[in-house]
Amino acid sequence: MKKVIVLCTAAALCLSLLSGCFGGDSTQSEAPSSPAVESENVQATPTPAPASPEVSEEVQPTPGGLAVDLAAFAQTVQQNHEFYSLERADPEDAEMGAVMLGNWYPGLTDLDLEQVEIYTAMVSFSGGELALVQAKNAGDAAKVREIFQARLDSKTTDGPGNYPEEVEMWQRSAKVAVNGNYVLLVNHEDSEAIVSEFNALFA
Repeated sequence: MKKVIVLCTAAALCLSLLSGCFGGDSTQSEAPSSPAVESENVQATPTPAPASPEVSEEVQPTPGGLAVDLAAFAQTVQQNHEFYSLERADPEDAEMGAVMLGNWYPGLTDLDLEQVEIYTAMVSFSGGELALVQAKNAGDAAKVREIFQARLDSKTTDGPGNYPEEVEMWQRSAKVAVNGNYVLLVNHEDSEAIVSEFNALFA
């Protein structure tokens, strides 16, 4: 009988132990979860590239003198001083301009020049003429001066195609001027003023 009681007691004790192991709070503490952060596709703002320095389009000074736009000066001269029926002789025009320059300014188209602006009268007896050249060096500038002087000399003497009134005007009003690598020939009643304006470009 005692053995039965002992066994029952042991069984009860085992059941008590088992209920203690499995009957506890099975809830495990969990670390609070962080609130969900909504993923955003944030694009980085591109850093603007530094602006490139502006490139000047002006003609840069040459060793022979200051930078001068001869085409612009020629237009200014013709606006300020009345010329009669001037036409530009374009050296790039092989059919007409280059032929005119070859006849009136022999040797000019053989030179490698920076700028060439030649304006001659379509009505020959009007006598007006304006020629502007920028040479690349002093040697070529001297050659241009000789060519311009030869043109002046050819128009101040009687000869084929020279009208008496035209010769008189060339004798009275034609001038050649040099400033550095720039050379001017002008035949106009205001030639002295035009030469002064030409030289003022380099002051």
